[in-house]
Amino acid sequence: MSGFGGRRNNRPEENDLGFGNKLTTPGDRLLNQDGSFNVVRKGLWTWNPYQSLVEMSWGKFIILVLLFYISANFVFAGLFYWIGPKEFNGVAEESEMVKFADLYFFSAQTLTTVGYGHISPHGFWASTLASLEALLGLMTFALATGLLFARFSRPKGRILFSKKAVISPFREGYAFMFRIANLRNNSIINLEAKVTMAWLEEHNGHFTRKFLALPLDRDKVNLFPLNWTIVHPIDENSPLYGKMGAALEKMQPEFVILISGFDETFSQNVHSKTSYVYADLVCNGKFKPMYHEEDGHSVLQLDLIDDIELLPVPKEVA
Repeated sequence: MSGFGGRRNNRPEENDLGFGNKLTTPGDRLLNQDGSFNVVRKGLWTWNPYQSLVEMSWGKFIILVLLFYISANFVFAGLFYWIGPKEFNGVAEESEMVKFADLYFFSAQTLTTVGYGHISPHGFWASTLASLEALLGLMTFALATGLLFARFSRPKGRILFSKKAVISPFREGYAFMFRIANLRNNSIINLEAKVTMAWLEEHNGHFTRKFLALPLDRDKVNLFPLNWTIVHPIDENSPLYGKMGAALEKMQPEFVILISGFDETFSQNVHSKTSYVYADLVCNGKFKPMYHEEDGHSVLQLDLIDDIELLPVPKEVA
């Protein structure tokens, strides 16, 4: 006998998670490791600026704000210069570059409604354009303030997943395992895990994707102060039963993970998701401990979440 056992259940309860069972290319991933869907939308304009600005990284957001601020001032400085530097009091009577620079900084003062008073418009068109820029500045900074608040207040779980999952000895058999930890130093309660396995079955040259919600040894913890190793025991009802090596690789399995819980900081439910594919599996591996006792306290080493010890392969599964 090879693999993790013998025959598995041939008629699993299907749950496709909304992906469907059709497959265009074997090897496609349903869910990226960062939790984003491996789906490209085409055909209609689907871009949502608010969603993009709220969900993009802080680095991209700050760069985008700076680019908008600099570009807007350049545009208004160019319009002021086109109207004529003589329409503004206080512009230096020097080179054209210095005049443009003065109008650029005047634009920055107008956009932010600072108004130092060194330069001021005295013509009709110059005053009209300056007032329009001031209105734009008020609206822009109101929107920026709302976006900043939305980004800071948006509840989001910071769950750290191990980069690899393992198939490890468990009780009298084997189990599929991965582990998680909370990146934030806050409290998450009633944490729940759901694991769905997707794999391929071939019939007459056509591939069909099958789904099965995997039962877990423990699918919920009330408190989450340390790490949590999530375990799916491989028994005769598991699609992993009797599969190892080439047989398991042929299935092209993907384990879709959804973690949800109540975050006491935000007083809201938060969730995180990721997936593991065959390349992310370590057969006959065992997670090393990632916490220890020190001066009467439990110390959790987050950088050890990926530490795995390779075990010798038993003869019956070699």
